[in-house]
Amino acid sequence: MKTLRVNPQLGWLEALEGGRLLERRLNVSANNLANVDTPGFKRDRLTFREVLMRKFPRGWRTFKEVTVKTDFQQGPIKFTGNPFDVAIAGEGFFKVQTPEGVAYTRAGNFRLDSSRRLVTAQGYPVLANGAPVIVDPGLAKGGVITLENQRFLVHDDGTISIDGTEIGRLDIVTFEDLSALEKRGETLFVADEAREIPVDTPDLRQGHLEDSNANPLEEMVALIEIQREFEAIQKSLQGTDETMSRMIETYGRT
Repeated sequence: MKTLRVNPQLGWLEALEGGRLLERRLNVSANNLANVDTPGFKRDRLTFREVLMRKFPRGWRTFKEVTVKTDFQQGPIKFTGNPFDVAIAGEGFFKVQTPEGVAYTRAGNFRLDSSRRLVTAQGYPVLANGAPVIVDPGLAKGGVITLENQRFLVHDDGTISIDGTEIGRLDIVTFEDLSALEKRGETLFVADEAREIPVDTPDLRQGHLEDSNANPLEEMVALIEIQREFEAIQKSLQGTDETMSRMIETYGRT
């Protein structure tokens, strides 16, 4: 009687690992594509590292260790004319206060809330000199932007003035290792293990916004490639199943 020495799990395990990697790539690219119009959004990328791991019952096997990393490259800066839009040209992050603590963002699409505070699109107060920015009530009417807001100025160095009176300076900070920042949502970051460093000479642009640095064309191409690789894995599994069926049928008769 012939002895069948074959391990069908090898092909299936490789396909399973590949499918999991593709699923993560799909999620990352889809999220990047969904945020191509989100001010201050920083795209994510998957990085791969070969890891040698023990494979039981004997031997070794190479696995891919996958990490999601954020690309902090500057996004395009566009003019909006809105006095509450502020873009950072170059390094730095705005500091904002969230219910969980201080967070950091590049999204400068600010507005006034009902308490006349300068807040993010999500409603988090923007910090200047460590405290929320409160705009003079004469410049805000129920949080609605009026022409009077032209007296609200954000200077290049982050200094805020109203009718020529300085009321504070936006807290602009950076970090030695940006990879230590953890993304929260789409445009917020936290720095549990990173020490912030004040940016002494920031370059701010009032009436401008930094666009997302995600490229829609690149993300669409990535999604097409992922789809093709999914199809290749499916064909590979189908071929493995057919081969095993033929072998079982052949050897089962002997």
